[in-house]
Amino acid sequence: MLKSIKRKLNSITDRDNNNYEITIDLLKRGDFIKTELDFLMKNFGNLKFFEEQKAKLPLYLYTQIYKNLDYQYVQQCETVFNYGDMGSTFYIILKGQVNVLLPKPQVQDDLKYGRVTIEELQQRIENEKSNQFSDFNEFLQVVYQDFVKVRNLSAGDTFGDLALITKSKRTATILCYTDCHFMILHKNAFDRILYEHHNSILKQQLAFFENISYLHGIPDQHLTQLMHQMIEFSPQLNSTIYKENEESHSVYFIISGEVELSYQLNNWQRIVISLMTKGAIFGEEEVLKGIKRTQKAICKSNETVLRTLSAQQFMSTLEIHNLKSACSQQSNQKAQRQSKQILLRRKATESLLLCCPVTKKRDSNLDSEITRFHSTRQISLSNRFQLNPPITHSNCLFPIQIPNYLKLMPQNQKPTPLLSRQGSNFNRLKNMLKTERSEGNIQQGLSYFSQCSSHQQQQLSPKQIINIHVERLRKSRYK
Repeated sequence: MLKSIKRKLNSITDRDNNNYEITIDLLKRGDFIKTELDFLMKNFGNLKFFEEQKAKLPLYLYTQIYKNLDYQYVQQCETVFNYGDMGSTFYIILKGQVNVLLPKPQVQDDLKYGRVTIEELQQRIENEKSNQFSDFNEFLQVVYQDFVKVRNLSAGDTFGDLALITKSKRTATILCYTDCHFMILHKNAFDRILYEHHNSILKQQLAFFENISYLHGIPDQHLTQLMHQMIEFSPQLNSTIYKENEESHSVYFIISGEVELSYQLNNWQRIVISLMTKGAIFGEEEVLKGIKRTQKAICKSNETVLRTLSAQQFMSTLEIHNLKSACSQQSNQKAQRQSKQILLRRKATESLLLCCPVTKKRDSNLDSEITRFHSTRQISLSNRFQLNPPITHSNCLFPIQIPNYLKLMPQNQKPTPLLSRQGSNFNRLKNMLKTERSEGNIQQGLSYFSQCSSHQQQQLSPKQIINIHVERLRKSRYK
C-alpha cells in the first residue's frame, strides 16, 4: 500500500492537487514521510483554516498540525456529534457540507429546568429516524423538529474547538448534509498545538462583545455560544448591506471597518445620519420593533468585517436573559438621536434653498450642490479620531454644522431674488460650498464673520456677504 501511494505521489501534476483519494489514503495510514507531508501542505494549504494558521503560528507548530491529522468519514443524515456530548475532537472539513443545529429556545429552557433530559431528547430523535423521508429537508424538519439550523459549513471550515477550549459539553448538533470527509485532531494534539492560540482568540472575542451594551449581563458561556451562532462576512466597498423596506432578518456587529446608514428624505435626496465603526451594532432597531428596514446600510471601507446574527436568535437571547425591555429603551434613545439628526439636516437643506429659490424648471446642479453641502458635514477619515472620540454604538452621530452665512437670514425674511438672478454670484456660492470640504476650514472655527457685529451683519447685502466670504477664503489659503 505504501509503495502504491508513493507511485501516485510521484505521478501527481498540478491539475491533480485535489486528489482526495490519495489524501484519504495518507490520512488513514498516518506517520507521513517528507514527500507525503509536502503533498498535504501543498494540497490543502489554500483551505481557510490552514491559511489562517500559517499566518499566525510559528512554522514548527504549523507543520505539527499536518503531522497529527487523522481521518473520519460520516454519511449523509448522520450526526458528527450531538448537543450535550463531551468534546474530544477538533474537525476540519475536507469535503462535504454540514448543518449546525441548536435546540430551540423553549427546548433549552426545558433542558435547563429539568423538564426534559438530553437522553429523552436523543431517544425521540432516534425514534423519528425509523420513518421514511423523501428528501433531506423533510428529514430535517421531522427528525430535528426541536432544533433550529443556524448555519452551514463547507470544505475548509472547522468546528468542535469550543468544547475543547472550555472543557465543556458540545453546545450544538452537527448534522451531515452530504457525505462528509473530515481531517481531525484529537484532544491531546489540539491542546499541544492550538489550545493557546484559540483560547487567546476566544478571550479577545468575548471582550469585544461584552463591550456592546445590548449584550451586557449575558454570562460568558452563553455569550460564547452566541458568538458561534454568528456568520462572519466581508462586504465590498460601497456595497449595499440592506435597503429600505426589506425584511429585518438579522442584526449586524462591526468587527472592523465602517458602515454608513442613510435615510431617504424625499424622492430626490438622501441624508447620511450615521457613520459607524468597530464595536457598533446596527439593524437592531427594526428587529426589536418587528418592522421592515427604515434605513439603508452601505459599506464604506475596504476592509470591513461584519458578523450577523439571525433576528430569531437575537430576540430569544434577550428574552432568556430578560434584556428585551432594556434593549428596547436603548434602541428608542438611538432612534431619537437619529430623528434629531434628520431634522437638522432637513433644516439645513431648507436654508440652502432659501438662498436659491427653486423654480418650476429645477436647476440640474442644485441637487448635486445640496448633496455636496451635506457631504461637507462629514469629517475626513484621516482626522476623525483627532477631532472626535471613537464612534461606538452610543456615539455614532456627527453633529450638523450649518454655515453662518445661511444663519444670517432671519426665518421670517423673504428670500432675496438677487442671488437667483445673478449667475456669477450664485456660482461663487456653489464654489464656497465646495471649498467647505477642506479640512482646514472645518478646523478654523465657527464663522468667517465672527469679527463683524450683529448690527453690521444685518446691514450687509447678500452680495457683500459673498464677497467678504470669498476674500476670507482666499486669505485662509495663503495661511
